[in-house]
This record gives sequence, structure tokens and C-alpha cells, in this order.
Amino acid sequence: MIFTLMTVAFSSISMTLAIVTGHSNVSLPLYVINTYFTFMMIFWCLPLYSGTMIPQLTWLQYFSIPYYGFTALHHNEFWGLNFCPSLNTTQGNHPSYEMCSGEEFLLMQDIDLSRWGLWKNHVTLAILSLIFLIITYLRILCLKRNF
Repeated sequence: MIFTLMTVAFSSISMTLAIVTGHSNVSLPLYVINTYFTFMMIFWCLPLYSGTMIPQLTWLQYFSIPYYGFTALHHNEFWGLNFCPSLNTTQGNHPSYEMCSGEEFLLMQDIDLSRWGLWKNHVTLAILSLIFLIITYLRILCLKRNF
């Protein structure tokens, strides 16, 4: 869980660096960052919203840093949980309206149950961080040449 939170924080910080670098007026880029995170948190961060989203806009969730963080946290926290210890969930003899395992919840949220389902979120956050840090570096190089 801490690793997931650290990768989300690092990718958010690297995105902030990429946007703010080179601006003399810091308030405008910060408004852009706040708008991005507010928009992503409200509409496209949680897998809970993936079924109720407009189908033409579902691709936007893949540009959301919180989406990858929440998906990884869901996978980490719900994998292996048993909500109905008195019922035998391996036999499938529980009523259909009850959700007795964490895996059932993850399947309802369209989250991949494999090990790669957890780690692809971390890999994506690391790649986003690397891309934002490269953008920051290139912007710093342009600043250095202008002086």
C-alpha cells in the first residue's frame, strides 16, 4: 500500500514539475494542476465510475494518475478477503445478491485479478513519472539556453 501511495505521489509531483518548470507566474500552472486532479478525481479516478461513464469518454481514464492509484489500492486491499466466513465461497453456495469475496468485488469493478493486474498500475505510474521528468529536464535545458 505504501509503495502504491509513493508511486502516485511521485508521479503527481513529477507532473507538477513538468507543468510548472519555466513559468515565472506559478499560479496559472497550479490552477491547471488543481483542475486536472479535481476533474480526474470526480469523474475518472475510481473504477466504480467506469460502468456509468459516457462510452465515448472512457479512454480518458487512462490519462488519470488517481485511476491507476485507486485500481492498485483496490487490488491490494480486496484480494483474498472473505466477507462471509460462515459460507463456503469455493462451492458457490451463497445467494447471488451477496458478495462474499474480495475477488467478486474486484470483478464487479472490472479489475484484472492476475498479478499483472496489480503491477501494471505501478509500471504505468513509473512510466508516467519518467515521461514527466524527461519533459521537465527538456524544459530546464531550454531555460538554460535562453539565459
